[in-house]
Amino acid sequence: MHRIGPLITAKPANVILILTDDQSDAFSSTDLQHQPKLIKHIKSQGATIKNSFATTPVCCPSRSSIYTGKYIHNIGVHNNRAGSGNCASLDWQSGPERDNVAHYLSSLLSVKTSFSGKYLNNYGFGSNDGSVFQLPQCMNITNAREKAGMDNTCASTVEHVPRGWDNWQALVGNSCYYNYTLSNNGVKEKHGDDYGKDYLIDLVKNRSLSFIESQSSLSSPFFVTMSVPSAHEPADPAPQYASYGSGLKAPRTPNYNWVDEGSGRHWMVDQVNIEGKGFNETVESFVDLLYRRRLATLQSVDDLIEEVVDRLAELGELDNTYIIYTSDNGYHLGQFGVPIDKRQPYESDLRVPMFVRGPGIKKNVTIDNSYALNIDLAPTILDMSGLSQATISGLGFDGESLLPLLTTGSTGRSKSFLVEYNGENVDGCWAYLENDFALNHAFSLYDGINCGLRGPESFKTEPKWEGEETFSTIQDSSNNTYKCVREIGGDYYGDDGGTGDFQFCEWDSGEREAFDLKMDYWQMNNLVKDMTEEEIEEWHQKLVALRR
Repeated sequence: MHRIGPLITAKPANVILILTDDQSDAFSSTDLQHQPKLIKHIKSQGATIKNSFATTPVCCPSRSSIYTGKYIHNIGVHNNRAGSGNCASLDWQSGPERDNVAHYLSSLLSVKTSFSGKYLNNYGFGSNDGSVFQLPQCMNITNAREKAGMDNTCASTVEHVPRGWDNWQALVGNSCYYNYTLSNNGVKEKHGDDYGKDYLIDLVKNRSLSFIESQSSLSSPFFVTMSVPSAHEPADPAPQYASYGSGLKAPRTPNYNWVDEGSGRHWMVDQVNIEGKGFNETVESFVDLLYRRRLATLQSVDDLIEEVVDRLAELGELDNTYIIYTSDNGYHLGQFGVPIDKRQPYESDLRVPMFVRGPGIKKNVTIDNSYALNIDLAPTILDMSGLSQATISGLGFDGESLLPLLTTGSTGRSKSFLVEYNGENVDGCWAYLENDFALNHAFSLYDGINCGLRGPESFKTEPKWEGEETFSTIQDSSNNTYKCVREIGGDYYGDDGGTGDFQFCEWDSGEREAFDLKMDYWQMNNLVKDMTEEEIEEWHQKLVALRR
């Protein structure tokens, strides 16, 4: 790599990334009020980027993009599987992971780095003897075996610490709150269900604060990632917040429990309720309870924010520290009749919060003349840490630094960006039964939720669900594989004044969807039926160009 121009262009600042899990910004009009400390300490003290998106609306691919600054088709991480999805696989470990933001911070700027919390869904499930550990947690179904081979499924072991990280406190596997294993700088550390010692949100907070305190007297700046499990299912709240939001219901958006008819929607949404009806009151009560549990877990995240800001102030570091608050992807709660999950190219799943405070950023401003993407975080963090724009450009990111937008309002970026995802079959036990591991393992997923089913046993902590039925929730399918172009700032009808918002999607199974988000925010009117072949081809070519 050739360096062009000066390496460091300004006095280095510290950077803290607070990364939540499955927190949608599409419902911020109702949800944000439930995080008053986020509002007080970050939103009101900095900038809100109104249009912020995950370019892939699911955990592992999005997080891989966050740390590398690249679209998933350029790093080969397709979904949450370890085999065919390449999530925390040997290929990831020996390839794209090596060029992560922490490595560049450490090697180019001597920044001290710390990671605490959830890393990637299959991290730590590998073994040192070449065998595959703890199936089916590794999500190794037949497709994975054929494409990747058993030996490199879930290759990342607990001992593996990605290069660039000085302090590594990474969760083994997917988000949880109790009863987990941690990689403490490559050493396995077991945790139970004692709130005072084991609650993961608090552990992330405490270990991150310990690192910050150890660095505050040193001349080197620091970069700290606090990757909390909130508000990912099962959304176990701290005991003091177990009754938070009692009586609240999930937002009843216009597309809540709405089943589209006859507009050519993609297979998964079209088939979610075969009878053409929305889900019943039993499922609705489950969705509402999960919504309250999600808000309850965010109370602990709010406490984390306040303690971090207060401690930075005590240490004299607050004014020289950028704090970024965002999420890996959004989440739907009943939209289009799909009870829960993400993975869909709709606002509930794509929109994420983006609040940033720090040196040179005006207080309490909202930026709505551009957009932010998950792939922008890596170059933004490098820019905040003092790396020159020339050097950042030479690193080959797909994203770009948001710092000019945050500090000067500069909006020189393209109007278009890519959204992409590769579907997987994880909803029914049948997918697991095609393998040859013991059947007793096939009926229990890593998070205690059985085979895509929900019911009385879904939650182990208060508040528990009072329903008695067990029901199936469709979350994904292999033909839920799509590519979309989103264009913000276009002029589609000659009278938008360059403020349009349009999205065009193509599924590998042949379906197409197009929405004018300015007129149809909740994406209930698929415009493809009204588009000419020439218009469809024009948008198709835009997709082709973005994937080069």
